[in-house]
Amino acid sequence: RVAPSKDRGMRLLCAAALVASASAFSRQGLAAPAFGVAARQERTRRPRETISMPSLMVQSAHAPASGPVDFCKKLSKSVAMALGKPESFVLTSFQKVDAMCFGGDAETPAAFLYLSSLGSIAPDTNAAASAAIADVLQAELGCPPNRYYINFFDSERSNMGYNGATF
Repeated sequence: RVAPSKDRGMRLLCAAALVASASAFSRQGLAAPAFGVAARQERTRRPRETISMPSLMVQSAHAPASGPVDFCKKLSKSVAMALGKPESFVLTSFQKVDAMCFGGDAETPAAFLYLSSLGSIAPDTNAAASAAIADVLQAELGCPPNRYYINFFDSERSNMGYNGATF
């Protein structure tokens, strides 16, 4: 039997070795399978500046000329470029609604948009995003620039979930 003070030292040494090994495996993405490290812990360690998670939701009573899938792809590129973010993090969706009335007129195409992001929501980027999106709305929905509203929302990291965790 090892003396209590030496036993404590050995436990600390073993713990340090396990932490060092886990860190090395973690950098290679092997921590979860090798040490049972929760994948959630690994996901939350991404650099904040690379993750913005812009999401754009569009509602309109008019269908996009190229179809909803191509419309969403065009919007995705526009939002990524306007916000200066990687398109791989952009989420876009389109919902055709039964009716939309803007200024008392339900016949002329109109749209309501909601753009949320972790950061990147600021007066200069909002103006750039609005201009880029206006071109796509005009071409795809026939929606003039004066017939849509965009609600810009800067989300808190703790209020946005992804991959089983929050940012």
